[in-house]
Amino acid sequence: MDNMDSIWGFIGVIVLACGVYAIYAYIKMKTTGEINASLLLGKDYIYKKCKDKDAFTKKAGPALLGFGIGALVYGVIDVIHCYVYSMEIVDTVGMVVFFVVLVGFAVYTTKLKREYF
Repeated sequence: MDNMDSIWGFIGVIVLACGVYAIYAYIKMKTTGEINASLLLGKDYIYKKCKDKDAFTKKAGPALLGFGIGALVYGVIDVIHCYVYSMEIVDTVGMVVFFVVLVGFAVYTTKLKREYF
């Protein structure tokens, strides 16, 4: 494996970890009601200043879960592609789908922040 493949494999591991973290944040938000500031808000927002916390969590929850599942699936595909079995077409399609999910998640959560903060 050359140096470039190992870099892409490392990125796959990071995306996989992000997916696990996003699913964990979704479960924690559903059980405790606590909004994960690092994934949903950013450094300029404080979750305690939310206008309607229940409505925000109901709208942001499915987006967070979708992002988590998308990242988890792509992370697994990329790790398999880089370390187990080469499957370039599947990895490329997975990367494009993950990018669309990532951009959609960012746009949607930005709209939610404008509405509820």
